[in-house]
Amino acid sequence: MPFTITRRRIAAAGAVCALAAAPAYALAASKNGITPTSPRAGATVPKGQAVTFKGKVRGPGVIYVHVCKSAKRSAKEGVICTKEAIGKAAKKGGTFSYKQKVFAFDEYWLNSPGTYYWQAHRIVCENGNTSDCRQEGPVVKFKVG
Repeated sequence: MPFTITRRRIAAAGAVCALAAAPAYALAASKNGITPTSPRAGATVPKGQAVTFKGKVRGPGVIYVHVCKSAKRSAKEGVICTKEAIGKAAKKGGTFSYKQKVFAFDEYWLNSPGTYYWQAHRIVCENGNTSDCRQEGPVVKFKVG
């Protein structure tokens, strides 16, 4: 039987090529049902302007966003510090967003260029486990410039 090219085979080949070409961080950027989407790793947000943290989420729970100068996670809770910012994200369907306000003093993190990290986590206790109800997402490195 001769090999024939069909639309299905072309579509399947295209899907395989797209997956192979996808950046590694896009495939590995999900943890505990949380996939951060903006700002992306390595992005620079404008100094002195509000920034909106966005992502996708699977599963129940309230979403919080932490921003910190360090990527170091708390050994007990698994989340980064809350020194620069912490806020409750709005959740709609399978997405979340949190818009950080800008304050008019030079020491405020959005007015201070540098490297920062953000992390979303959801609070939900599943399967009767109440010892760790914080389900943290991946940590994302970005810059204020």
